[in-house]
Formats: sequence, structure tokens, C-alpha cells
Amino acid sequence: MKTLRYYSFILLAFLWLPLLSVAWKGLSLDAFQKLLKNEELMASFLDSFLVAGGSAVLAVSLALCTAFALPHLNSRLQKFVIASLFLPLVLPEIAFGISYLVWFKQIGFPLGWSTLIFSHMAFSFCFVALTLKPAVFAIDHQIPQAAQDLGANGWQVFRHGILPQISPAILAGFFMAFSLSLDDFLLSFFVKGVDQMTLPVKIFSMMRLKIGEEIYALSLLLFLFSSASVIISRLCLKKS
Repeated sequence: MKTLRYYSFILLAFLWLPLLSVAWKGLSLDAFQKLLKNEELMASFLDSFLVAGGSAVLAVSLALCTAFALPHLNSRLQKFVIASLFLPLVLPEIAFGISYLVWFKQIGFPLGWSTLIFSHMAFSFCFVALTLKPAVFAIDHQIPQAAQDLGANGWQVFRHGILPQISPAILAGFFMAFSLSLDDFLLSFFVKGVDQMTLPVKIFSMMRLKIGEEIYALSLLLFLFSSASVIISRLCLKKS
């Protein structure tokens, strides 16, 4: 058992030390000043946040509809839909990027912000749906039924009887989809247009020439944001 414990410590150190070393290099005022002065990098940072926010909202909306539809399907169809939701977990992301690119070209849809948001939404949708499914299946239906007996309409039943029970899972799914979209490189690389430059693609183009101090500062910010997203998601899932 002691050997396994030491092995776990070594594995965690191997995973975390590269991240912490890069984040440590970003702890300087000069690095943050260079980051703020780099207008192209800050513009791509803002664009990635907008794409991540838009795709996360769409993914949560569609995943919520899917989660509510699952209990009304027959057992065979329900198993098929749930199994298909695991597809992004087992297939390489590059396969999705190439597939979306070929599909957009075949239907004649121009590459741009819309293709970026749609692709990110389609990729993160399955993760969000799998997060929302347990919460929807665990809804206490006595509460909305009591609200209906008291004369509440459909929106009031959902707002006061159902939404409070699944809101932690919704928040967890949103942060998960947001994080997946924010740091995505492969999908963005394939489906972006000429004028679109998301943050991971911009960092990749900069690192081919030189790794500046602003990259370290940006890595620190992304590390802190991702860590906060994971913590918030875990806390929300515990409440659901």
C-alpha cells in the first residue's frame, strides 16, 4: 500500500508540476503589463469568451430538453440515446473537427463565428446532457404536482417546482461547456474562418515564433479560471 501511495504522489507531481511552473512564471507585473498591451491577444481572449459563452448557453438549453425527453422514451430508444451521448468521450476530437469542416463545406455554409459556436456547442452538448440526466431523473415530482393543485400555470410549475431542483446541475453543465469551449484548439482550428482567431489558435501561432512573458501571465489566468470552474462544478453537483 505504501508503494501505491508513493506512486500516486509521483503521478500527481508529474501532472501538476508543469502547470504550476508555467503559472509561477506568470506571477510578475511585467508579464501582465505585456499581456494587457498585446491588443491582438486580448482581442482573441475576448472572442474566445464570447464563443464559449454562446456555445455553453446553447449546449445547456438543448441538453436540458434532451434530459427531459429521455424519461418519455421507450427503454430501447432511451438506451440508444444515452449510449450515443458517450460518443465524444471515445472518439478523437480531430475526427469531429474534420467531420464538421467537411459537412460545412458540403452544405455551402461559410466558415466563421457561427460555425465556431455551433461546433463547440455540438461537442460539449453530450457532456452537459450526461451531467443533467441524473438531476432530471431524480426530480421529486410531488412538488410540481402540488404546485399544479394550487393553481400554478406551466411556467410557474417549472420556475418554482422543477428549476430549483436542477439548477445546480445546470450551473455545473454550463461551466463544463464553457471550459471545454474556451480551451478547445482542434475544433477551432478546423472550423474557424480566415478572420476568426480564438485564444488557443492565437497562442499556437505565437508559440511557433517565441514564448513571451505574456503567455505565462495568460496561462496563469486560464489556470485560475479553469480551477475555479472545476470547483464550482463540483460544488453544484454535490447540491444536485
